[in-house]
Amino acid sequence: MPNNHLSENIIELYQKYAREWMAVRGEWLFEKVWLDRMLALLPDQAHVLDLGCGSGKPIATYLIEQGCAITGVDSSELMLQMARANFPEQTWLQADMRQLNLEQKFDAILAWDSFFHLTQDDQRHMFAQFARHAKLGTVLMFTSGPAQGKAIGELFGQALYHASLAPEEYHHLLVQYGFEVLKMVAEDPECTGHTVWLARKV
Repeated sequence: MPNNHLSENIIELYQKYAREWMAVRGEWLFEKVWLDRMLALLPDQAHVLDLGCGSGKPIATYLIEQGCAITGVDSSELMLQMARANFPEQTWLQADMRQLNLEQKFDAILAWDSFFHLTQDDQRHMFAQFARHAKLGTVLMFTSGPAQGKAIGELFGQALYHASLAPEEYHHLLVQYGFEVLKMVAEDPECTGHTVWLARKV
């Protein structure tokens, strides 16, 4: 399918521009309103699986400050080197989220600004991955596009692939894999226009 090949460049781009990206990203926690919604549903000392964790800043920083234990997964070794330097007491794994099988279940699964770099078919298959690492009550939060389609952004002059399913399909997949949708906001003005899904395994 057109542009799908660009999705395979994501790992290389975030490896090549890891330090530049982190400098641009900074530590402004615009996600806080949603992270707080997730945290309100979690037990004390929750274990969070962070898919596409990057350097751990600023999201893992905040979750750790709230008492969470983090297992971070990223495909960029350079990102993970920064994460290990920032938080050596946490667990950081180089892996492709599409093939992940940790034989472990978590209190929360987070895929923030990472899941939407996958192709539409890979996104569909990820719901089995979410379910594999979830137990009764596990909270799942991820960002998507607001409508079905593909978009090519830019990262330091390089084409950056994004894709999304229709909201109705995300809802169907969540239900199919045993998740109840708790909240979804498309292009949330309180979160820099992000489209966010919050669900729980039931």
